[in-house]
Amino acid sequence: MLDRSIDVHSRIKELGLEEEYPFASNFAQTAMGQMHYLDEGEISNRSTVLALHGNPSWSFLYRALVKGLSGQRRVVANDHIGFGLSDKPKDEAAYTLKAHIGNLEALVLKLDLTNITLVMQDWGGPIGLGVAARHPDRIRALVVMNTFGFYPPVDGMDPERLKLPPPLLMMRSRGLGDFMVRRLGFFERQVMTMATANKQTRAAKRAYRDIFRNPAERAGVMAFPRMIPTSTAHPAAKILLQETGPFVEQFQGPAQIFWGLKDPLIPIGALAAWKKRLPQADVTTFESARHYLQDDEPEALVRGLETFLQTRVD
Repeated sequence: MLDRSIDVHSRIKELGLEEEYPFASNFAQTAMGQMHYLDEGEISNRSTVLALHGNPSWSFLYRALVKGLSGQRRVVANDHIGFGLSDKPKDEAAYTLKAHIGNLEALVLKLDLTNITLVMQDWGGPIGLGVAARHPDRIRALVVMNTFGFYPPVDGMDPERLKLPPPLLMMRSRGLGDFMVRRLGFFERQVMTMATANKQTRAAKRAYRDIFRNPAERAGVMAFPRMIPTSTAHPAAKILLQETGPFVEQFQGPAQIFWGLKDPLIPIGALAAWKKRLPQADVTTFESARHYLQDDEPEALVRGLETFLQTRVD
């Protein structure tokens, strides 16, 4: 484990992220390999924040949140297997929603996290909610940010013929999708740029683009768009219908929704669906923010989350 930590420190230095990402690295063993995670702040009776990213990002996405909240509470932010500084198995078929949930569950149990405030964006939603459905007693509050967790994601959509945005359809295709996503790094180079309102800093470009060193390391990135269910027969849809969706509908604890209104990836109707299922939630929308609102509105998110935690959770 010491050698792995030294290797990761060298990687962060190589990427020039020492200032932007000045955190200690930790690792947890999962069924798919070593998971990298941050564990900042002190353990206390306050709710622990567990921040979950999606595709193709990693815990770097939450750098402002970790810096802003870890002075008052414990903040844990992982890199899903296949992303960031975690192991990146080459077999795309190994990456399933069930597998990701199991990997995160291993981390939660290793750290024995309780009194958790789940902060979820993109695929962090169904992954985090999958763990929550298995361990509801460990969950204190939910924070939803441009994500999904039930099927279909928008009420009124045909669950057997779910329509996806053209960019996702293109990336799901065999041949062309593999070339664009795995060979060219289309997701982190083009989609993230399109789905972020603010111009990426040089450090952010290095963090998101250069964290993947070759096409083999992008197996997890390629798997996510192909993992989006378009019918109830899909294995991911079954988890959303039978596990995560029912958990959300039955959840009575504190909830907060942050939403970027210019998201080109998740339809605006998903926001209404979340409001319907979490009527107790406070809702904050950002007019110009897109999908990756952690990079579009970092200061506002930290302030809003801190207020939510202090007034409704702790």
